[in-house]
Amino acid sequence: MRGVLKIINPYDPGIIPEGQVVNLSSNENPYEPSESVKKAFLNSLVKINRYPDASYSRLKKAISDFLGVEVERISVGCGSSELISRVCDAIVEELDTVAIPMPSYSLYLIYAMLREASIVTPVFKDYELEAEIFEDLKPKLSMICSPNNPTGNKVKKKTVEKIIESSEFVLIDEAYVEFSDENMLNFALEFENVIVLRTFSKFFGLAGLRIGYAISSKEIAEAIEKIRLPFAISSVAVEVAISAIKSFDYYAEVRRKIIEERTRMKEELEKLGLKVFPSQANFLLVKVDEKTFDFLLNSGIVVRKVENFLGLEGSHLRITVGKREENEALIEAIGSYLRKSSA
Repeated sequence: MRGVLKIINPYDPGIIPEGQVVNLSSNENPYEPSESVKKAFLNSLVKINRYPDASYSRLKKAISDFLGVEVERISVGCGSSELISRVCDAIVEELDTVAIPMPSYSLYLIYAMLREASIVTPVFKDYELEAEIFEDLKPKLSMICSPNNPTGNKVKKKTVEKIIESSEFVLIDEAYVEFSDENMLNFALEFENVIVLRTFSKFFGLAGLRIGYAISSKEIAEAIEKIRLPFAISSVAVEVAISAIKSFDYYAEVRRKIIEERTRMKEELEKLGLKVFPSQANFLLVKVDEKTFDFLLNSGIVVRKVENFLGLEGSHLRITVGKREENEALIEAIGSYLRKSSA
C-alpha cells in the first residue's frame, strides 16, 4: 500500500438524501431533462449490451459544433472529476509544485497528492485570487475554479492571464460557467499550456450520467485521450449528451429560471441578516451559526455543510438553487430558525 493513501481522506460528497426531502445539497439542476433527452435515453437502452465507441467521435463532434472549437482540441472523461485526475497524471511528476488556491474544490488536492506533488495552497479571502503569489511559486500546475466551488464567485480574467504566464500549466475548472456572465474558453485556444474543463452535470442536468470534457491544445488533448478510461462514458450517456446539446434552448430557459431564483434567494437571505456571498454559479454560500444545518436537516431540507475549509472561518452552508417552491421552503425554515434562536 502506498504511503500517501494513509494521509488522504476520502472525498466527502455530503449527505445523499433519501425519502421526501428538499434536496439543495449537491448543486444539481432541479429541472427534468427535455423531452427529446428523455426519448434519447429510452431509445439508447437497447444498445447497453454493447461497448460505446471508444473514440467518442460523435460526442466530440457535437461538442465541437456547440463551442466552435476543433475536434482535436477536445478530450472526454467520466465526468470532469476523471479529467482532473487525468490532467494530473499527464502533467505532474513526483515533487512538482502544484498550486491550488483555497478555499476551493477538495478533489484537486486528492489527485495532486496521489501524484506525490509538492502542493501549495495559498489562501485568498473569498477566493479573490492575487496573481503575484503565483509569480513567486512558478508552479508546474495551477488549478483554478471559476466560478469557484464553494464560494460561487468568478475569477478575474486579467488575474488568470497573469497566472497562466507564471505557471507551466493551468487547469481552469468551469463546471458552473453556464450560470456565469463570462467564460475563459479563449485561454485554452490562445495558450498551449491551458486546459479548460466543462461538464454536462450542472447546466445540462446530467449529473447521474457522468460526462465531462476538456478543451486544450491538441498535444494535451491527445495525451489525456491516451490515458483516460477506454470506455469512460456509457453509450447511453453519449446519446443523451448529444441530445442535450440539441435541446440548448430548453436548457437556456432553465438557466434563466435558476439565475432569477439565485438573485431572489440572495436578497431574501440578506433580509434575514445573513452574509451571502456573490455567486455566478447555481448555488449560494451563506454564513450561518453551527446549529443551522441540523435545524434544516430536521426540517427535511438538505444543504451542504461547509466547515474546516482553508480560508473560510466559521460555519457556512452551500445552498443549491432549486425550484421556487424548494427555495421558498428553505428561506422560510431559516427565517423560523433565526426567530427562535433570537427569542
